[in-house]
Amino acid sequence: MKLISLELENFRQHRNTSIAFPDGVTGIIGPNGAGKTTILEAIAWALYGAPAVRGKNENIRSIVSEPNARVSAVLTFELGGHIYKITRSLEASGRGGQAVLEADGKALRSGMSEVSEAVTSILGMDYRAFFTSFFTGQKQLEFMAALDGRGREAAISRMLGYDRLTKAREQANQDRLGLEREIQGLEKGLPDPYELAQRAAAAQESLKAASAALSEAILRHQQVADKVGKLAPIKEELDQKAKRYEELTRRLEMDNSDLQRAKQRMGQLRQELDDLDAKKRELESILPDLKRYEEAGAEYKKLKDLQVYEAERQQLSGQINAINTEIRRIQSRLSELVGVQEEERKLSEAIAETEKQLSSLEEQLRLLREEHVARKHTLSAQIEQLEKQNADIQFRRSQIAQSGRQGVCPTCERPLGDELETVLGRFDAQIEDTNRRISALTAELEGLSSYQLNIADLAKERDRLARQLEDLRKEKSRADAKLSEFQTLARDAQLKKSQLDNLLKRLDSLPKGFDQARFQELQKIGEELRPVRERAIALRAALDREPSIRREEESVAAQVDELQTRIVELEGSIEALGFSTEEHESLSREFQEAVESLNSAAVEVERRKGEVNGARLVLQNVEREQCDYEDRMQELRLKRREHAHLRVLTEAFDRLRTELNNGIRPELEYIASELLSVMTDGRYNVLRISEDYKPVVVDDGEEKPVISGGEDDIVNLALRLAISQMIADRAGQLFSLLILDEVFGSLDETRRHNVVGLLQNLKNRFEQIILITHIESIHDAVDNCLWVEFDEETKTSRVVERRVEDLVEAVV
Repeated sequence: MKLISLELENFRQHRNTSIAFPDGVTGIIGPNGAGKTTILEAIAWALYGAPAVRGKNENIRSIVSEPNARVSAVLTFELGGHIYKITRSLEASGRGGQAVLEADGKALRSGMSEVSEAVTSILGMDYRAFFTSFFTGQKQLEFMAALDGRGREAAISRMLGYDRLTKAREQANQDRLGLEREIQGLEKGLPDPYELAQRAAAAQESLKAASAALSEAILRHQQVADKVGKLAPIKEELDQKAKRYEELTRRLEMDNSDLQRAKQRMGQLRQELDDLDAKKRELESILPDLKRYEEAGAEYKKLKDLQVYEAERQQLSGQINAINTEIRRIQSRLSELVGVQEEERKLSEAIAETEKQLSSLEEQLRLLREEHVARKHTLSAQIEQLEKQNADIQFRRSQIAQSGRQGVCPTCERPLGDELETVLGRFDAQIEDTNRRISALTAELEGLSSYQLNIADLAKERDRLARQLEDLRKEKSRADAKLSEFQTLARDAQLKKSQLDNLLKRLDSLPKGFDQARFQELQKIGEELRPVRERAIALRAALDREPSIRREEESVAAQVDELQTRIVELEGSIEALGFSTEEHESLSREFQEAVESLNSAAVEVERRKGEVNGARLVLQNVEREQCDYEDRMQELRLKRREHAHLRVLTEAFDRLRTELNNGIRPELEYIASELLSVMTDGRYNVLRISEDYKPVVVDDGEEKPVISGGEDDIVNLALRLAISQMIADRAGQLFSLLILDEVFGSLDETRRHNVVGLLQNLKNRFEQIILITHIESIHDAVDNCLWVEFDEETKTSRVVERRVEDLVEAVV
């Protein structure tokens, strides 16, 4: 895994931070609390989300940002030949957010949890394994110095993830103990099988007795039901006579009432007929005036229709005059705009040609500028890198030269002796070669001035064409306006002519003959005779009711005759029925007593049925308890079998943990020895791990129990990196990234520089080594340096990159 860049927005104290991660040893330097470790936290949050940060998501937002400001982290890294980019952001509330994972520029996953799961799958490790492998935290170079043998073994096992095996063993043991408690509970709750058998026999006897009592109740119910069956037909016959008697009596009362109402209505109808005869005579007297009103109304309606057309005629004449005036104006303007189409075409062709020339010239100018800038930047960067490298070499040479033959090797701390001249000669050769390369690159940089002359000539020609194009576009705009006006006027002229033709046709089609004087005279006649017409309407409406009144009179007379006949028939039917109210009431009482006895017998039957059902339910419950007893015995046998399996599983976990722990030391010795050899340039090749996990350096086949402070740092670093290598190997990842956060602890300056020197020896093994520290003096020992500064006024952090020359000037 290789880090490429990190962009932060409102992430804790980082309001707007962008970091590009170079190869080699990079120092991130700043005072405590400046926000250095926050950079590591942001990398972990971008990869794994909330589980990888301190606190909760809602606490990540910068305290000096706006309430609704966006919180985001964008991490770009390389893995397995692919470029991955993760964008993770928070909503205003801090409780929700968005995350997007891109691979080689294409979206791969989206969603907070989905991206975290995808990163875990791609890296092959969760956030805990990622931290343990790629990160070395504060004071972790001496992380086992204060532990005893078992503590060191437990710490390494935990870092390798073997603690999950311990948790699995503890879970299996807890499950086994839980099953023991369940088995004890099942055994205590089992009933006595002999008692169950006795209860079943008693329930069967109760059911037999209840069934016999039910049979007796059913027999009594049948006897009473037979008596009710004999009385029912007799009562039914008397009930029918009573119903018939009641019906005939009610109908007789209703017919007598209807007869009285019919006689009253007959008198009212004869009075209404007399009134209608008087109204008929009045209508005949006003018929001449009514005829005169109707004739005047017909003529008035005809003139009223013609009046509407006369108003439309006047309106159409005004519209025709206005349209003729507008047509003359449009034709005059069209004659002024003849030839505008040809002018617009020529200007369009001129503009297209000029734009083509200008585009070609701008492309030439862009390519020439890009070539000049790219070459200049490349040469400047190479010169700056070589000057930095030369300064570093001269500084190291001066240190060794000042120490003389008694100086010690910065790696093994042994005296140089006769090797001093050889070492200084190598430094001089490197300085001479670097100066020669710087001179060649500087000369080439100074020779780039010819680019500026060509660029200036092309820029002048481009400006001339741009001004020419601007003039042509202004002329084209004026021609376009005239052409648009010409086309609009032509359409308007055609439309106006069409409107004029339609108006003339409509004017010719309007009817004629309206007389205003006659129209007013007919209005006066209508007002004078309107009361006569209204009276005639009222009289005719009243006379229209005469046929219906005479028909109703005939109907009421027939109804009177019919009712009188029906009353005589009803009185004869009542007498012929021969119904006795006393006889009917006596039989009804006897029948009711029989029905009540039948209901009591039915209740007794149901009660006996309930006793039978209760006895049957008791028997079923006992039988169910017997079935439950068998089921619980089966469950108890299964849990005893599962308890035995868990006991075997716990013992297997114990054996597996012992085997894994026994295999840690050989692999750890191999990897740590390989790293130790690289860091000491082959001075030490073997690092042995004792049974209590204490590291011992082997020199020429013999253990060195006492080593110097510098050698102790080498051993601690090799051991810590070996553990990280084992974690990365188990995750299937190439261990090419190393991040050390405040690992110096209480080391003095000499031992700090020794550790940095060891990291320089590891650059062939790790593409990127990032060293985070508050100690500023190591800046001249690393390849790249990023400074983290905290502004007390704004409460924000910023990351700046400083060159070695700038730092020297600041000190002076």
